Amino acid sequence: MKTIIRKLTYLALAALVLSPALSAQTEPAAEPENLAQALKKGKAAVNLRLRFEDVSQDGFAKDAHAFTLRTTVGYTTAAYKGLSLKIEAENVAELGNDLYNNRGAGSDWNGVIDRPVIADPALTEINQVFLRWKNGDNDLTLGRREVLLGDVRYIGNVGWRQNHQSFDAFTWTNSALDKVTFEYGYLGEAHRIFGDHQPMSTHFLNVGIQAGAAGKVSVYGLLLDYDRLQDSRRSTSTYGIELKGDRAFGGGGNKFLYELELAQQSDAGDNPNEVDAGYLTAIFGAKLKAATVKVGYEVLEGSARDGQFNTPLATLHKWNGWADKFLSTPTNGLEDLFLSVSGKAGKVGWTAVYHDFSAENGGASYGEELDLQLTYKAQWAQVFGFKAALYDADTFATDTDKLMFWTAYKF
Repeated sequence: MKTIIRKLTYLALAALVLSPALSAQTEPAAEPENLAQALKKGKAAVNLRLRFEDVSQDGFAKDAHAFTLRTTVGYTTAAYKGLSLKIEAENVAELGNDLYNNRGAGSDWNGVIDRPVIADPALTEINQVFLRWKNGDNDLTLGRREVLLGDVRYIGNVGWRQNHQSFDAFTWTNSALDKVTFEYGYLGEAHRIFGDHQPMSTHFLNVGIQAGAAGKVSVYGLLLDYDRLQDSRRSTSTYGIELKGDRAFGGGGNKFLYELELAQQSDAGDNPNEVDAGYLTAIFGAKLKAATVKVGYEVLEGSARDGQFNTPLATLHKWNGWADKFLSTPTNGLEDLFLSVSGKAGKVGWTAVYHDFSAENGGASYGEELDLQLTYKAQWAQVFGFKAALYDADTFATDTDKLMFWTAYKF
């Protein structure tokens, strides 16, 4: 099916580019009358993100310093009879010397082994090129694109890293039923942040139901099936349910927030290992005028006998600490008890998160982490940011401090 998706994508792109309508000279109208007008009325976009990241990690005599620039140039046509095309090229450039292990795949690796990892290899690629057809209650895409499923706990674009993750994919969203949304996707290949590619035959289905005052209920399934033998240990089937909502209290826009989620994962495909592990999230909080406060408890089960609950396609930087110490679940699982406080002072956004990590199986203390972030958006729409991740290890990994400064501008 991956080959079929590629061929259909190429044929559709050829039809769009080579259509005789492209040579037509037509005055602009409110809506495109042909493909030529769809191209002319499209929008170009340029996005620049400059970042300096510093990592100090026990076990390395030298710190890692990465000064990188991410540049994307894209174009999206106007919709013609519901059909549009988006194409986006991406370049990640290392500015200065190679003072970090960039973890690039193959020739993209810079060969540094005496400094910590900062996973931003220098590369240039077509990050997205896909067709979209939107008509009434249906929204379909076909081609290479960034896929974000829900809160990106299972599938995401790893947007914090300079090279984003994208997929050769077909997706379909349907909202014909009142208060119900169906989302189906097929992923034929993952283009990862390291510059490598993982062929797969993965399916996901997410059904979102607006359940009145209770909030939104999502029932989902993810069938990960990697094609290559070396990747097959990641092949799993996951089924889960989530409830997310809020309730007003006290007036003034105050809201009580809650999120509950349960899932179960098992081995699938050619996975040589047995997996029978569960997942739990419980988050409660309040959105107030001055700040938003949340207390959360996340559990990814794990044991030597039953395997571990893992989400290899997720935007993992969003979960379990910005120091990225838990990109895969430890043998004895993971419990993450966290407290987050965020707010805004004028044009400055601020966030503070504290994590207490421990083993789900056995209860050993892994360590704790403090994450801090400040962002400022200038009048000319340029964003400036600072982020710190301070991990204090007990029995898992090593003490790690990360400092990150960035600025982003798009036009």
